[in-house]
Amino acid sequence: MNNPVDKLQMFKDSHRCLIMGLVSLLSLVGVPFAMMATASRSGEPGIFWFCFFISLLSAGGFPFALITLVISVEVRAREREMWNAARPYRVAGAICAMIALIDSFVVIALVTFLFSTSSLFGN
Repeated sequence: MNNPVDKLQMFKDSHRCLIMGLVSLLSLVGVPFAMMATASRSGEPGIFWFCFFISLLSAGGFPFALITLVISVEVRAREREMWNAARPYRVAGAICAMIALIDSFVVIALVTFLFSTSSLFGN
């Protein structure tokens, strides 16, 4: 139950959870660009498309957030058997992943709104 190898693996997974959670926060970059695309949709099409594609690329943090949450759940299950010295790292990574998931949904909702109300497609 208290195998040092298992404890070390849990420690590494907790650190991995933090790193992946921080990487998933990259999606926060997309919100300002999605807002700019919303504001400039009636203006110059070049600015609209630039902001639109940057906001879509920044939604790439979504898979990292899901992976982080899966790792966090696995480590949490192992924490019931033994003490985890890196528990704050796991918790911080899970919080970052949840923020990134919410942010990704906001970006996707804004982009969907842009597509549905865009006059660039002749609507």
